[in-house]
Formats: sequence, structure tokens, C-alpha cells
Amino acid sequence: MQLKHARLLFYVAAVFNFAAVVLLHPASGMAAILGLSPAPGSGVFDQIALLAIFAFGVGYWLVARNPERNRDLVKIALAAKLGVVAIIVAHFLADSANARLVLLVSGDLLFSLAFLYFLTARASQAVRA
Repeated sequence: MQLKHARLLFYVAAVFNFAAVVLLHPASGMAAILGLSPAPGSGVFDQIALLAIFAFGVGYWLVARNPERNRDLVKIALAAKLGVVAIIVAHFLADSANARLVLLVSGDLLFSLAFLYFLTARASQAVRA
């Protein structure tokens, strides 16, 4: 993966997370309009989750500025994104989340695959250099 593509990937990931915060924030009403279930509420853990989503977006922005220096952040992000997907799929299978929420986190699955590609492709490029 070329460095310019890696930078673009992580800038897009950051914007995806920032958009998710707006989409999921109860004040926007977007989650309800889209029929996401369960929709985030105004509870303390909902607010912490939105802060974490935002913080990861900031992390992706930092990675975009210097992907090679921030590889360890990408490893954490990969694990977190896969964790989010696993949690939502488990809730879907337990019938406590709907397919629309699964569709939303499919973006996290796609980003996790792209992050894995970045980590493996850039590692092999470093070995060749």
C-alpha cells in the first residue's frame, strides 16, 4: 500500500467515525430516523461510547498524518473495530439488535480489513526496502 493511499484510508476512517458520532448522537435524531435498534440514548455509557468513537476518529486522523510512526494505533483500531462488529453481531443473533445496526457496523468490518491490509502490506514493503 502506498503511503498516500494509507493517508487517505485513515482520513476517511476518521471522517467515518466523526459522522457516526453525529448519526448516533440522540440530539440528531438520525438513529431513530434510520430505524437503528437499539438506538443510543442519553445515558452515561452511551455518552462514553460516543466519546470513544470520536476519540478513535482523532486517532485515525493522527495515523493519517504519519502512518508509519503510528502503526501501533492501527493495531489497536483493528482490534476495536472487530470488537464492535462482534458485539453487534452477537446482539443481532440474540435478537437485541436489528439488521440496520448490523449494516451500519459493516463499515467497521470493511475498515478493519483495510487496516489489516495496511499493516501487512506496509510491513512487507519495509522488509523489501
